[in-house]
Amino acid sequence: NPNMQNMPRGGTFPVKKVFVSRWNNSDFGMQGKILEADFAQLEFRVAAYLSQDKVAMEEVSTGFDVHSYTAKVISDAGQNISRQDAKSHTFAPLYGASGFGRTPAEASYYEQFTKKYSGIARWHKELAREALGTGKITTPSGREFSFPDVVRRSNGSVTYFTQIKNFPVQSFATADIVPISLLHIDKMLGANQLHSCIVNTVHDSIVIDVHPNEKDKVLRIINAANDKLLGIVNRKWNIDFNLPLLLEAKIGNNWLDTVDVS
Repeated sequence: NPNMQNMPRGGTFPVKKVFVSRWNNSDFGMQGKILEADFAQLEFRVAAYLSQDKVAMEEVSTGFDVHSYTAKVISDAGQNISRQDAKSHTFAPLYGASGFGRTPAEASYYEQFTKKYSGIARWHKELAREALGTGKITTPSGREFSFPDVVRRSNGSVTYFTQIKNFPVQSFATADIVPISLLHIDKMLGANQLHSCIVNTVHDSIVIDVHPNEKDKVLRIINAANDKLLGIVNRKWNIDFNLPLLLEAKIGNNWLDTVDVS
């Protein structure tokens, strides 16, 4: 308490301010830093890869601002919304969320999502057929999710459909790609004989306690990891993850007050 895996993103959770470096001013004359390296849109990229949705792949490759697009769709439908507030809607359909119970303007985005990312919608149907036919779903890493009780309802829908859509994306992203990346970065910190060390991971981010004299070295390791991770992932599971993976670093005197590192 607090739950280290359920802290809201950004600056909305003040308790993050109490998490500071173990290396302080009195010992070194300068303060250690907290660095958080976040994967950029990791679950969306994983969904784009698994489905090979052409629109999603193009947006990832070109750096298209999907959150601004979400805000525009909802705003154009009559409900002004900021980019920040729109973020909670952008990828929600990946995990089974629908427009049910939302405002008409918000519901318009959920309808638009299925039309825009028709490849993802088609892949969701393929997952349902796989679960119905085999009683399980298998991800590229070999991880299996069992659905022994899945059935098709009389209206054509499939039971457990939210989990069927959700599990492959979240597992391959945060249970496969993040851990293998974590191990690589930890290995590089050790290979360079740094005092800086990994202290936590939260979903698709890695938190590092940075020694006062090692900021630049740690940032170089993160930048180098961006060039290596795709190859590591592809070799590990003998796949062709044909989309870029990107870690974005933020650093500050505590876990709350971090700023982007270019």
